[in-house]
Amino acid sequence: MASSKPQLRILCFGDSLTEGYTQHGSRFTPYSETLLTALKSNLPISSKYNIAIDTDGMSGDLVTGSFLGRMEDRYNHPLTKHLPYNYVIFLGGTNDLGWGKAPSEICSTIQTITQIPLDHGAKVLLLTVPECSAKNKGLDRKRAELNQGIWEDEREGVFTLDLFEKMPYHSLGEEDRNELWDDGLHFTAAGYAKIGRLVAERLLEIIDSESGEGTEE
Repeated sequence: MASSKPQLRILCFGDSLTEGYTQHGSRFTPYSETLLTALKSNLPISSKYNIAIDTDGMSGDLVTGSFLGRMEDRYNHPLTKHLPYNYVIFLGGTNDLGWGKAPSEICSTIQTITQIPLDHGAKVLLLTVPECSAKNKGLDRKRAELNQGIWEDEREGVFTLDLFEKMPYHSLGEEDRNELWDDGLHFTAAGYAKIGRLVAERLLEIIDSESGEGTEE
């Protein structure tokens, strides 16, 4: 017998940091796995909703590359039309910075991409771009500009999580860095699990603040 509980459908969307790339691509441990576990362990949420998470991460992809086409394809899928997402978690921009894309172009494209789920009734949680082992003033400045643009997105239905602040690289001690960071760009399984817990915590705050709005069918 089908459950009478409404669906709480979440899409985790991005590049390799969403796909969970680690150990040079020999293993994938997406943060969405820990996110799902954390949400299901939250009794007020799990007792109220059937929770489902889709993970759409593509290693090497750029926000200014095929992100838009992928989001369009996701929303043209019959299942999405029948059961639209309630929340979309968006993380992207690391690869764009590496390819020298301008922060303003990346921000503008992020807004274009995420307007699709917003127009279909979803809330969007934007994650800022974390740092990496590479350290130079130009990269740091561009990342800061990109993250500022993400942080200042004031569209209705858009929320933020400062992953840059919560998942540092250079300020960590060697033991913590080895536990959370894999190759200086990607995370270990433990690192992705931590991101999953951070996203769960922020998402639960949003759901609570919305008092269930947007999660009812």
